[in-house]
Amino acid sequence: MTDYFELHEIDEFNVKMRFFAQKLVGDVKKWFKDLLANHIADLATFHILFIDIWERKKNPLQILYEYENIRRAPNESVEDYCTRFNNIYNAIPTNIKPPLNLALIKFPDGFDTDMSYQLRERNPKTLEQMQSNVVSVEENLLTKKARMRNEKRVTIKDKPSISYGKIDSLAKSA
Repeated sequence: MTDYFELHEIDEFNVKMRFFAQKLVGDVKKWFKDLLANHIADLATFHILFIDIWERKKNPLQILYEYENIRRAPNESVEDYCTRFNNIYNAIPTNIKPPLNLALIKFPDGFDTDMSYQLRERNPKTLEQMQSNVVSVEENLLTKKARMRNEKRVTIKDKPSISYGKIDSLAKSA
């Protein structure tokens, strides 16, 4: 394999760039293809150039809107939600950023009602404490829901069905 790379003058940087290029679409892909050969010497230089051109320059009010409307996505882990919440909160410019005590109040709103209630019930003093509690709260709620489902199955199985009683009374009268 090394001989192949040397023969075709392929180095690790070249391979990484080719893999990266496969993920690009639209204007970004066109921009990338238009770059001159050997225009970028290393990944650090490419990263700076790429971010300078293609990073989303968000309107501060748009970031604030995202913050106000943040909700945990279906199938999103609590860790990923915490990271996303923190990234959005930290992206808000300081002159309009809500204080941390308001972020502590806002954070649970991104979860369903049960989760939100359980997080607030623990009465953490800081956002960091609340975010460290979130995994155990979710585990407790999942355990509780599973236990309730199992109890419902047992209760349903223990009760005789209505049709069974009708069949029994028909059999006795015949």
